[in-house]
Order: sequence, then C-alpha cells, then structure tokens
Amino acid sequence: MKKLILIISIIVIASLAIAYWYFSDRGRFTTAPEFTGLSRIVSGNDLTSKYDPSAILRFDSIFHHIGGQKFILYGVADTEQHFFIETTNDNKLKSVFWIQYEAYLPGRRNTYNYDDSPLRVTLGDYEFYTDTDEVEYDPSRKRSKGTDGAMARQFLASKGYSLPKDFAYARLVYLTDDSNKKELMIIFIDDLLTQGLTASDLKDIGAFTARWSEVEQSHLDRVRNTLTVLPLDISN
Repeated sequence: MKKLILIISIIVIASLAIAYWYFSDRGRFTTAPEFTGLSRIVSGNDLTSKYDPSAILRFDSIFHHIGGQKFILYGVADTEQHFFIETTNDNKLKSVFWIQYEAYLPGRRNTYNYDDSPLRVTLGDYEFYTDTDEVEYDPSRKRSKGTDGAMARQFLASKGYSLPKDFAYARLVYLTDDSNKKELMIIFIDDLLTQGLTASDLKDIGAFTARWSEVEQSHLDRVRNTLTVLPLDISN
C-alpha cells in the first residue's frame, strides 16, 4: 500500500510540474508568423495604419523597410510587426526601428499599463510612455521562444541580420484608446560602436557611466529626428 501511495504521489507531483512548465511558458501559445495579409501598408518610407491608431509613421530616407509579419502573441494578443533598418557599408545592422501594433483579443480582460515608465516622448500629437537602456547582446545566450522579441530577432535573422553587440535601446508605447487594450510600440535600437562605446562602459561600474544621460538624450533625439508620426484622415 505504501509503495502504491508513493507511486501515485510521484505521478501527481510530476503531472503538476509538467502542467506548470507548460502553462507558465507563454511563448508556447504564440502562433507561427504570417507574412502576407498584413493590415498596415508601406509606401516608400511611410507606414500607414488605418486604425489603432489612424496614423502615418514616416521614416528618414536612411532607413528602408525589410518587411513585416503578424501572429497571435502568447495566444492572447493580435500582433503585427514591421522593421525599418539602417545598415553599415558592409550591410550589417546599424540601427533598427521595430514597430509593433498589438491588441488583446476580444473577450480578454488583460490591459496594458506603463505608468512605471520613467520618461515621456512626444512625436507629433502622440505622447509615448518611454523606457531606455544600454544592452550588451549575446546571440548565443539561451532565450525564451515565442516572445515578441524572439519573433523580431527571428525575422531579422531570416533577412540576414543580427542585432549589434552593444546598443542603445528605447521603447516607446502609445495606448490608442481609453480601454488600454491596444498599443503602438516603437522600439529603436542603435549600435553604440558608432560612438566608440560599449554597454558595459555605460553601466553603473563602467568607465563612462556619467555619459549615459548624454547618450540617452542623443538616442531619443535620433528617434525624434528620423521618425515623424502624422495623424491619418480616414474621413476621405
């Protein structure tokens, strides 16, 4: 009897562990990307969305569009990504605008909240919750699959690009209505090598820690100077 109880206990514990592992890994529920039938339209360096929000994102001519994809993120949010990149003379990735339109599926109670984002950036008539960071990127490090970041890196890799080893990062998020269930996210990544810096230089114990505020401001200024957000008149 004791042996039977022990076996049942082991089975129950193992089942609970497997269930926890399966359901706690949200990336397992992200669908495979689709590359056609995208809702947003690209013409030249204009990315036009007729909804959420109705706006045109106009990029500087140094950037070019390499495509987009859509998927259901974590099984709960309709997601569409687009990528505008700047390359070096040897066609390596220098900078990238990663644009993401995201909305929770009907019936989901989830909402977005960025009140803890420390910065605000205004582009045109739109105010974005903003976070920044310096990042040391190791492509060999094991990362979760099925996240929006994993999907973005996978897309870039399919086009022959990898993120720079050290880069400045900014995430700008605009909540498109009062429901807080829809967002436009703009991520801008720029190679720090062009400034002769590494991410570790700018960390708390780095050689150039005091320069981070300058680098951060320059990074955000580059967003402002290379991206214009215009309202789209959909009444015509």
